Amino acid sequence: MSIISKKALSKIKPNMTVSLGGGCNVLNLAKDLNNARIPGLRLYSPSEITKFQGKQLGLDILTLNDNMPKFDLAFDGCDSVDRNFNALKSGGGIHLFEKIAAENAKEYVLLLPKERFKEMLNPTVSLCIEIIPNCLNNLMTKIPQEYTAKVRLDQSVASFAHSPLGNLLIDIYPSNSWLDIEQLNDFLLKQNGVVSSSYFKNLVTSIITESNNKAIEIKKG
Repeated sequence: MSIISKKALSKIKPNMTVSLGGGCNVLNLAKDLNNARIPGLRLYSPSEITKFQGKQLGLDILTLNDNMPKFDLAFDGCDSVDRNFNALKSGGGIHLFEKIAAENAKEYVLLLPKERFKEMLNPTVSLCIEIIPNCLNNLMTKIPQEYTAKVRLDQSVASFAHSPLGNLLIDIYPSNSWLDIEQLNDFLLKQNGVVSSSYFKNLVTSIITESNNKAIEIKKG
């Protein structure tokens, strides 16, 4: 049991409805949940991998669908989070469904290594935009020139990477810092064909990380 997942596990009580996102810390929590046998839990996940790994552990993890439940807790990983608890969740490419889970949770808790919690968002972590394929060329012409934009490639086959909905993913990087990420994000979300972005603003309620070999929960505000 990792110290981060142990701290997260302590928040989960019988008969709760819980969402498990993606990442290694969430997988550790799934393993600990399987061992804890907390009665009456209803588990969901926006992550195909988390659902598959959970099934291998013996957990019954349901898919998010049109009948979206209200979650007592939603746990997730994160690539970068700033002092105001704004987050970038870009690596997995499933931010649309992770954001839906966050919006329907009483508490949205990020589990992450301490180096990912900084004063400002990490400029080496992209702002990832999910876009309908037919709108790709049009959007690429709209991205301001001071940013670097790349269509994400599939790492296993010679093709573009696709989201669970079959859309394309565009990774956008700043030249120096993410000072203007909110303005860029708002602009891009207004463009035709853009489905979602990996920028999570005003959704995170707390983070669980480690400090001096102890797990701590830091709450917003």
